[in-house]
Amino acid sequence: MRVQTERFGEIVVDQNEIISFPQGLLGFDDYTKFVIIEQPDSYFLFLQSTEEQSLAFVLVKPELIRSDYQVSLEGNSVKELEFHSADEGKVFAIVTIPENITDMTANLQAPLVINTRNNLAKQVVLMEGNYHTRHNVLAEFQRTAFEGQKQAKSKQDVRKTV
Repeated sequence: MRVQTERFGEIVVDQNEIISFPQGLLGFDDYTKFVIIEQPDSYFLFLQSTEEQSLAFVLVKPELIRSDYQVSLEGNSVKELEFHSADEGKVFAIVTIPENITDMTANLQAPLVINTRNNLAKQVVLMEGNYHTRHNVLAEFQRTAFEGQKQAKSKQDVRKTV
């Protein structure tokens, strides 16, 4: 299937790659069919509508923003997405990029959950309060990198003492 897009021009999409959001996305209820477009050598991906050429969202894997990120789905969501196991799931956060890209934010409170077995997806709203809608992406990347360096140094220190 050929899809005309504003950002990528005409793309060829395999029918099996189309992700269905039966309820749409928050604020975009009328659009239910999307495809993920990966960018080589980038942390970011695009969720491109196959129904509206100008509709595309920038995505990031939430664990790149917060290494401890977790999503617990309620029973209804598990049933709607027809999950058989957690291994079938992928989670993404929508990124908002303002004019000043250093103010770029990721919405970790309302992630996209995709069942990769059947390509059913849903945007869920997490009510626990651990995450919010505007995590500064660059600041969180730096914090995560710093924590990773600290953990690596700690492991090296333990090896030296043993």
